[in-house]
Amino acid sequence: MKMKIGFVMMESIYPQRGGIHEQVYLLLRELHRRGYDAEIVAYSKRNVDQKGRRLLWLRQNSPAFISKISKYDIVISETVWPIIPSLISSKIFHKKCILHLHSIESKQDVGLSLLGKSIITFFEKLSVFCDIILVPSKIEQKLLKSSKVKILPNIIDIEAFNLYKPIELKRPAVVFVGGMGYPPNREAAEFIVRISEKLKNMGKYVNFYLVGPSPPKVSPPVYTTEYVESTIPFILSADICIAPLKRGGGVKLKVLEYMAAGKPIIATKKAVEGIDNIKYINAETEDEFINGIVEILSGKIDLNFTENKDIILKNHTSFVAGDILEKIIKDL
Repeated sequence: MKMKIGFVMMESIYPQRGGIHEQVYLLLRELHRRGYDAEIVAYSKRNVDQKGRRLLWLRQNSPAFISKISKYDIVISETVWPIIPSLISSKIFHKKCILHLHSIESKQDVGLSLLGKSIITFFEKLSVFCDIILVPSKIEQKLLKSSKVKILPNIIDIEAFNLYKPIELKRPAVVFVGGMGYPPNREAAEFIVRISEKLKNMGKYVNFYLVGPSPPKVSPPVYTTEYVESTIPFILSADICIAPLKRGGGVKLKVLEYMAAGKPIIATKKAVEGIDNIKYINAETEDEFINGIVEILSGKIDLNFTENKDIILKNHTSFVAGDILEKIIKDL
């Protein structure tokens, strides 16, 4: 009989779309396919259109939640936010505890307040009591400098690319995806609005699509979608995908999805951190992004972006991550 595995989350959002929530869902699905009894155990649950409850990081340290976690043979704390109930339960009931970090929030600028950064720094120090620490790339591995650290690459739902068709967009179409309530994505969206204005002033009409919730107010040729069931139809339809991120942590799922579609990518170095051998055009300033867009649309870029599909299949699928996680579980 295979062991029972619990993915512990401070909060679970339904439907699981994007970020940590999608990563957990994909790992859970892969473990189920391999015959494991795995579940998400979340202190709080909400729909994607509902506001989150306050002080969850404190409320979750309840005896009832700690007891709920105890039924699992292996506890996987998803981020450090639920590390205290995960560790308490694993130590009291003699279970194994894995910490799954999607970024190093105290050392990578993800938009936390000073209080949030202080709390997360304390939580990260507790990682020494975990049996294994999982990180998405060599970037985070170097930041932690611990023998307990192993790389579990971020993954995307490759199967979903066969379920959707391109959506009709105005041409040419430049696409950016991401929840814009997250400060780094919000800043990127505002950056894109400025790019659009500059292109209009140059007499070049390019359509930009900000795909995701909480976008800024815009006007044509910039368009917003709010929350969508899937970003894939927009990515499949894009002439160019961009990621003008200036800060943030972890391997960016939006970039992995751009790669899986084989689309031309213009991005900052920050946006592609942790992704080996990616084919993309680097741009950091507004003018560099504009130049990249103009050159791609005029056919002046000789770069085979479709090679990125092979990188995804080799390193960033559920099957690949499932092999790595299963070996870690068996070796505990």
